[in-house]
Amino acid sequence: MHTQPKIPKFQQVQYQFSGHIRDPENTPIPDDVEQRRMAIYRDLFYNNIEGFLSSGFPVLKQLTSDECWHAMVRDFMVKHQAKSPLFNEIAHEFLQYLDNERDSQTDPAFIKSLCHYEWVELALGISDAEVKAIAFDPQQDYLTIPLTTSPLAWPLSYPFPVHQISTEFQPDKASDTPVFLIVYRNLDDQILFLELNPVSARLIDLLNEGQTGQQAAQQIAQELQHPNPNIVIDGARGLIHDWIQRSILILPTEHS
Repeated sequence: MHTQPKIPKFQQVQYQFSGHIRDPENTPIPDDVEQRRMAIYRDLFYNNIEGFLSSGFPVLKQLTSDECWHAMVRDFMVKHQAKSPLFNEIAHEFLQYLDNERDSQTDPAFIKSLCHYEWVELALGISDAEVKAIAFDPQQDYLTIPLTTSPLAWPLSYPFPVHQISTEFQPDKASDTPVFLIVYRNLDDQILFLELNPVSARLIDLLNEGQTGQQAAQQIAQELQHPNPNIVIDGARGLIHDWIQRSILILPTEHS
């Protein structure tokens, strides 16, 4: 029979120290740590985590009472084992908590979708991806050129209209059809979004699969059984021109 090796004393203190910071109600202070000093560490750690979550999920915080918000932050600290030591990854760790550890029975139905949408804004804001925009030429036939979305333009779909959720609008059930968005960072480093319809979302998908605009529009016209494919092609041309000028679409060779 093998016995487990005894944990060194200093590690026991470390575990108790970190355990108390995470869950002060259920983990006592280490015997040899002064109460006042422990309170400073405890408050500093909590305030840092709460601050990052507040800035990362401002809409969620606005919709949540102070009591419920702080209970959620504490629950996150107690239950979730973060994989990254980076502060700017805390918001992404919170998404993992919502997916895997959160008891969401009393949460709004849209909480996971809303938090993902808010995290996307944060992730795009801090991304260090470099994008070379296309210098738009109205004489160029962009339907014949392979294009793809910029690494700073994320096509998304949600079961809730996350971009409309506010204190005045809090849906209690999913939309009848998916909500398609593209969230992007423009050349002025502004985070913006466009709401797409199923057809424009399909166009984005086909472009990202390597089709040209012409090929994608023809396939969409066929899928829609449209009596006049030229209308679909003209519509695709207008969308592609707009997306290029917004730096949503770039040349694949520039996609990094």
